[in-house]
Amino acid sequence: MAKRVERYDLYLNTPLIERLKVATVALREEHGVLDLFALRYEQDYLNQPNAFALDPVQIPLSNEDIVLTCRAGGQPGLLDDYLPDGWGKKVLSQLTFYKEGKRISEQSPIDLLSKLGSNRIGALQWVPKDQRPEYGLGADISRIAEAEQTAQAVEKEEYRAPSTDEYSLTYLANAGTGVGGARPKALIQENGRAFLAKFNSLTQDQYNNARVELACLNMARNAGINTSTGKVITGINGREVLLLERFDVVTNGRQHLITANALLKDNQNQCDRGGAFRYDDIEHFIKVYSADPQADLEQLLRQMLFNAAINNTDDHERNFSFINTGDGYRLSPAYDMVPSLAVGQYHVAGYKYQTSPPRPSEVSGRIFGLSASRVSCISEEVHNAIEHWETFFKNVGVSDEDTEQLHKHFRP
Repeated sequence: MAKRVERYDLYLNTPLIERLKVATVALREEHGVLDLFALRYEQDYLNQPNAFALDPVQIPLSNEDIVLTCRAGGQPGLLDDYLPDGWGKKVLSQLTFYKEGKRISEQSPIDLLSKLGSNRIGALQWVPKDQRPEYGLGADISRIAEAEQTAQAVEKEEYRAPSTDEYSLTYLANAGTGVGGARPKALIQENGRAFLAKFNSLTQDQYNNARVELACLNMARNAGINTSTGKVITGINGREVLLLERFDVVTNGRQHLITANALLKDNQNQCDRGGAFRYDDIEHFIKVYSADPQADLEQLLRQMLFNAAINNTDDHERNFSFINTGDGYRLSPAYDMVPSLAVGQYHVAGYKYQTSPPRPSEVSGRIFGLSASRVSCISEEVHNAIEHWETFFKNVGVSDEDTEQLHKHFRP
């Protein structure tokens, strides 16, 4: 079939907008590749006093149809954020093949949306037209060993259907491209609390990521950075798992998220922008769209200095998000802040015309429009937190071996 069109209803489930249909969307594909995206906000939603744009850059609140042309595999950010990342697409394609004997195209949003379940990060839910949404929190904690074992098998491309049922495998795929990074993961719930479970990768990790990431999150919080809390659980198939408390789940609903990658899409073809990504890009979005620019700019400065100091070179566009708290968009809590063992590697995100952001000891003067005195205060707080990195590592039980290989990469 050369052309295919599918229609969807979009729902939000926030504390102020409870399971309301907010828009209808039509997707058109040609030869399995998206070429047209059309969205119309529902009038009932536009009449809500708390209505907000699902994508403030390309899909502003409007009574008119919003039509975006897609080329060369490009996808609007609102859709791209919702679909699984590379890891999740791999899971879905294997699940479909081994359970149904069918192959789906990882390039086809229509194919992927047809296989996604209700366990999602964020307040947004895509459902086939005229269907109702469900908001699941993920697998029960009692199934985490099964999910971890499946994740390891999928990563090593050893998964064969008899080992698990389709539900445990589907849970792994439903996180989306936002928080969590491109690593084995699952959505997990424990007594009504929602977690993102991040599994150590047996094929890629050079250290115990679960404990090191938890140590870095605790250290970041000590540096004044807004982050999730977490814990490491042991004895999961002889391995350890990091459980991160989900910041999108709040009392009586969810919070809507959109990544910086989505906001930076090329409006001519909906492709990822590519090229140089800079902390200045996030600064721009904060100044234009944040409900509290001063606080968010300070958070951004802390994140930039922290990432530079711990050698987190993977500071890419999907690792920064904006979250709608009901009072407008804010910079989301920080996530995926772990050190790289590479020496001399460029950061994905630069600053100004430099390929790497500055460390706390290197900054002076005004940054992001913040006063020189405020910049100095923030840099000192970040510097002081990282100087005590050994304490944070010890408190969460990072091994002596991992401590030894990582310490040389911390340069406050």
